[in-house]
Amino acid sequence: MEKPEDPPLETWTESMVSNWLTSIGVKETYIKKLNEEEVDGRILCELSEEYLEKKIGMKSGPALLIIKKRDELVKSHKARSKHLVKQTSGKNDHGATSIKTVNTRADISEEHKESSVPVITTKRDSKLRPFDMKGVDFTYVKNSVLLPESGVVDYISPCHEYKSFAIAATLDRQRLQAKFAKEVLKFATGCMNVRTNGTIHFGVMDSRGDTGYVHGEIIGIPVKEKDVYCDALDYIERSFSSSDCELVRLCIGEPQFVQVVCSNSSEELYIVEVDIKPTLSIVKNKVFSVSLPNFNEKANKVQFEKKTAYRRVGSNTEPVAELSEFYQHIGFRDTQREEAEKRHNFTAPELSQNLGKKLIMLITGGKKIMDKEKWHILVTNRFLEKDLQSIDFLLNMNIFCVFDFDPDSNVSGLCHEYNKRHVVNRHFMQNYKIPSGLSIREFESHLRLFDQISWIFCNGRNDFKGNEPPCDEKIWVKTKRTLLKDCVSLICKDILPKGTFQVIFLLTSLLTHLS
Repeated sequence: MEKPEDPPLETWTESMVSNWLTSIGVKETYIKKLNEEEVDGRILCELSEEYLEKKIGMKSGPALLIIKKRDELVKSHKARSKHLVKQTSGKNDHGATSIKTVNTRADISEEHKESSVPVITTKRDSKLRPFDMKGVDFTYVKNSVLLPESGVVDYISPCHEYKSFAIAATLDRQRLQAKFAKEVLKFATGCMNVRTNGTIHFGVMDSRGDTGYVHGEIIGIPVKEKDVYCDALDYIERSFSSSDCELVRLCIGEPQFVQVVCSNSSEELYIVEVDIKPTLSIVKNKVFSVSLPNFNEKANKVQFEKKTAYRRVGSNTEPVAELSEFYQHIGFRDTQREEAEKRHNFTAPELSQNLGKKLIMLITGGKKIMDKEKWHILVTNRFLEKDLQSIDFLLNMNIFCVFDFDPDSNVSGLCHEYNKRHVVNRHFMQNYKIPSGLSIREFESHLRLFDQISWIFCNGRNDFKGNEPPCDEKIWVKTKRTLLKDCVSLICKDILPKGTFQVIFLLTSLLTHLS
């Protein structure tokens, strides 16, 4: 069978031009600029070296290369057109001469290994999901083509990396998560170290695409359980140093699941995308190294690779060769990022977003929900009436005790409202002195500490008939500060083991004093 030839140069789309430029070795920055100028096949035929150098800002070398290769392509196409229809004589069943047409263009849309131009396609171009936009507000069309993978542009415009992930998406949970985490964390480390925004896409053909697909073609992958991908990022805590985990969490966005529309199939497919946003306030003066997870089939478990620093080099993520030299240029990269953020007014909105994300990470440990295995200790003050209408989130928390500084809490405050749904034990700080001869376990049983929530009134109770009046700040420091210290020490050191609890300060108003 004869192989079908390439379509005429004049019919090439912008994407086909970009793919051809990639195949002849043109840098990604130039390809992106030409694509932005909407250079398709017709315009490619008219390009001159002068235009490429003055308008696109190319050096004379790559400009000359494009024109030379373009002219060779035009010459080749003209030669082909003269022999496009080849007639071969032969007798049919009626003895008449038959005409056979070869080199038809019915199946031009596939990539051919024999071709000197590796990617020639008539598939439609597709726009990328806007950076940092939720995936639910965007869709892709199956078999449309994205711009080629890219490197650092201006630090704010994201670089892009594609992974087909076709086989990995069918693996069991542990293998899939290890593979997904490995690709995301490697790409993220490369972006953070060079201070550029970036997006990694799963379900898009990369340069090692299968026969019949082109670079950047949207294929999509089946996603049965989205939490499998979200939870895979828990590898952050095992792949980075403890001092870096929090910073990395702030830079890596949640996986976005962008639906892939297919007109001739009812199969539900997605592109899974993760945005990386290394704001200077997070990454300044830092070089990140990562131990990538890798599922070892022979050992039948996930093992971690040697800790390595990565960087983006063009459209690739590669290990840093000279780490000491890389460290020396931290200041330069930080300055470039700072200037880019100022140009794009990137810093102001990012600050509040980071604070919110950091708060969520601190409370949940970076997960989607709070850890039900941990006890929570709340520290709170007076609740306003409107705030008492929004305490449903507290009802399902595993609360061990509440340090309440509102003397009216039992009558009209948080304790009163919470007690409508859950039974509480009401205590004062002095109740947490262990009587002589009583063990810790006996003391726990005596106060029923693990049976019901302990509500500890730290500044008296106005409704209490005994001698527990509230006091101002000066008197409180003199009379109750030591009680609080001893109470906290007993609970956090002797009763609750280290690492099993979390302290949350739930302060709803600013008070000038404790009463």
